[in-house]
Amino acid sequence: MIVITSILGLLIMVMLVILFTLRARSLSLDQQTAACLLQHQEYFQYLSINMDSPEALLPPPGKLTINELKAIQQKLLEWIEVLEGSHRDKLSELCEQMGLVELNRNRLHSHIHWERIDAVYHLGVMRAKTCTSELLSLLERETDESTAFVIGRAAAKCAQQPGELRKLILRLVKHHPQSQHLIMDIIGSSTLDPIPVFLEMLLTQEEDLIIVALVGLSGRNVPEAIPYLNSLVQSEHKEVRVKASKLLLQYTHLLLPDQLLAFMQHSDWEIRVAAVKVAGQQPVGDFTDMLKHAMLDSEWWVRHHAIASLSKLGMNGFQAMCEAAIAADEELHRDMARAAIHEHMESAESLAAQDIRQLLYFNECSHLYEKMFNESYVDRNVTQLRISS
Repeated sequence: MIVITSILGLLIMVMLVILFTLRARSLSLDQQTAACLLQHQEYFQYLSINMDSPEALLPPPGKLTINELKAIQQKLLEWIEVLEGSHRDKLSELCEQMGLVELNRNRLHSHIHWERIDAVYHLGVMRAKTCTSELLSLLERETDESTAFVIGRAAAKCAQQPGELRKLILRLVKHHPQSQHLIMDIIGSSTLDPIPVFLEMLLTQEEDLIIVALVGLSGRNVPEAIPYLNSLVQSEHKEVRVKASKLLLQYTHLLLPDQLLAFMQHSDWEIRVAAVKVAGQQPVGDFTDMLKHAMLDSEWWVRHHAIASLSKLGMNGFQAMCEAAIAADEELHRDMARAAIHEHMESAESLAAQDIRQLLYFNECSHLYEKMFNESYVDRNVTQLRISS
C-alpha cells in the first residue's frame, strides 16, 4: 500500500512539473510574440496606410527569424479573418511573398497530427491557392478523422476552380453523408460560385450527392434548376422527392396552379405541408377549397398549416374554416377546426379595439359565426366593443 501511494505521489509530481513547464513555455512564447509585434509596429502601420493602394504590399525589410515570421503571421491572419475583397487578397499575396505559405506547406508533412492540422488552418486563412491539391490529398488520407471538416474548410477557402470544389464535396459526402448542412457551410466559405457544381450533381444517380446539392440550392434564386427539380420530384427516394418539391415550391410564380394542387394532394405529407404553406400566400380564393379539405388531413402538421394559411385569406378563409368545422366527421378534426376559429376570432377582436376597419371585419366574422353555428360568439348585452382612443 505504501509503495502504491509513493508511485501515485510521484506521478502527481511529474504531472505538475509537466504542466508547469508547458505553462512557462506558453508564457515565454507569448512574451516573444508581443516583443516581435512591438518591434515591427512601424511595418504594421505601413500596411494599414497602404491597404487601399493599387500597388502590392511589400514584406518587412531585412531577414526575419522564425519567431518574427510567426509573430507577423499571427497579426496578418487576424486581419485576413476580418477583411474581405481586395484587402484580403493583398494580404494573402503578401503571405505568399513572405514565405508563410511555404512555411506551413512544409508542416503538412509533419508526423505530428496536430501540427498538420494547425498548418491546414493557417493555409486556409491565408487562402493559399497553390495548396488546394495538397489539402485535398490530405483530406483523402484523413477523411475519417474528426478534423476532416477543418481540412475541408481550408480547401474550400483555397479552391480556385469549380473542379476543385466538386472534388471537395465528393470526398466529404463519401465519408460524411449525414453532414449535409455542415458540408454546405464549408462550401459557403469558398469565393467560388457553387451553383454550376450543384446543378451538375443533380444529374448523378447517387442519392447522397443529390441531397447535398438540393440542400445547397435551398434558399437560393436559381430558376435554371427547375427542369432538374421537375424530374427529381418523381424520385423513388423520399428525401430527394421532398427536398426537390420544397425547392420547386420556392418558384410558385413559375408554377402552374395545377402543379400546386398536385403537391397539396401528394402522398408524402411533408410535401403537402409545404404546399399548403405556399397556398396561403396566393391570391384569395384560388386554393380555398383545397385548404378547407387540407384542414381534415390525416396528418396534424398539414391541418395546422392549412388553418394558418386560411387565416391569411380574410373572410373567404374564415368562412372556409367554418365550413370545414361543420363538415368534419371526426370529433378531433371538428374540435381542431373550432379551436382555430376561436383563435382567429380572438385575434380579430384584439385588433378591432385599435382600428375601425378591423372592427368592421370582426363584426362581419361574428355575424357569419352566429349564422353558421347558430350561436353568438360574444354576448352583446354584456360587452360592447369600442374603438380605443
